Amino acid sequence: MTVDDTWVDEGLQLLALPVLLLAAWILFENPASHWARFGIALAALIAAVPVLQLLPISEQFWLRIPARATLAEDLRIAGVTTAPHWTLSPRATEASLWALLPAVAAFLAALALETQQRRRVVQGVLVLVLFNVAFAFFQTGLPPDSPLRLYQDFNAGFGGLLANTNHQATACNIGMALAIGLGAEARLREKRGMATVQRSWWYFGLAVALLLMVPLSTSRAGVSLALPVLVLALLLTATLRLGRMLHSRRAMLIGMGLLVLAVAGVHAALGWMAVDQAEELRHTMAAATVQLGEANAPLGSGIGTFVPVFEQAIPRNLLLSGFINHAHNEYAQWWLTTGWLGMLVLGLTLTLLLAATWKLFRSEGRHAALAGGCMAAIFAVLAHSWAEYPLRTLTLMSTTGLLCGVLLASLAEVHPRGKKGKRRVDLT
Repeated sequence: MTVDDTWVDEGLQLLALPVLLLAAWILFENPASHWARFGIALAALIAAVPVLQLLPISEQFWLRIPARATLAEDLRIAGVTTAPHWTLSPRATEASLWALLPAVAAFLAALALETQQRRRVVQGVLVLVLFNVAFAFFQTGLPPDSPLRLYQDFNAGFGGLLANTNHQATACNIGMALAIGLGAEARLREKRGMATVQRSWWYFGLAVALLLMVPLSTSRAGVSLALPVLVLALLLTATLRLGRMLHSRRAMLIGMGLLVLAVAGVHAALGWMAVDQAEELRHTMAAATVQLGEANAPLGSGIGTFVPVFEQAIPRNLLLSGFINHAHNEYAQWWLTTGWLGMLVLGLTLTLLLAATWKLFRSEGRHAALAGGCMAAIFAVLAHSWAEYPLRTLTLMSTTGLLCGVLLASLAEVHPRGKKGKRRVDLT
């Protein structure tokens, strides 16, 4: 929840309530897999962070935190009494709790879906990404003073419906990964006569098209991540297998070419970080946020409190004409606002995703291909979060929650790689 939120966000939060309740009822009636149960437990922990931050705490403990002791002295001089809570702003933290509803509802809904429905949902996300790219072309072709421009107060560039072009880059990387997953899944269905021949190549063509769209966003981080996301998607979906490369010269050449592209992408990302550290403010904002987090540890300042907390201790080189509404590094901002508890939940979440990735590398079949595309898309969001705030937007946060649900639900139906006896079950 940030100062960017509007009545539209609040309306979507209310609409998410019936979806959440229906999904919870379905999951209660139908026993979930252990992957889904782990995911539900983590979702509950994530929601528990802002809930716990709303609780009152003793004034003695409140004053032990360096940043709060200074604040309490200032308030005492001003004659203001305090009612200590874990968070510095209960109202902002409560609003942030409600802001989680769409993402949690999307996550639970994806867990409750049947196999074919999950594939349709992933196709729907891909269609939305393609629509936004087409809308971005339409918007950029309009005159600057055209009344048809969605954003009249500023130039949104190639963002389409997204006001931030960095988020458009993230969306294109998500779409590319999902297209590869759908292509790999369609290719397996083609072998069983369950899909139109050559449909898989349409998906792979869309993946290439979205890869070419990323530079139009002018997002350096998005461009740097595009090639690593591409290679990861190809590996996780088994479109490119390491074992096959050892026995096929053509596969070996393709693999070496993709490895070179991935290394080039990582090198570009490191170069971008060096340029940012020297010439831009993102690195400075992230470093200042980490220092503020240390002063507010172990509790954190409270979810939703970044803007006022950062303004009170802003470095001189960040005194700008406008306010800074994000740290431009999700991990630094999570550290500041959630403290040790938030870092623990983040660590558990990343551990689950790493376990899912390891499971995918040892699995095969249609469900594994779809899950692999989702995992690569989630990686694109988490990696871009190092330099941006995709998870602070309702669209990308809900999309990520949805893909996490598809990932964990699909993992329950994959089978180990190399078990030919089970392949027929997975392909039917």
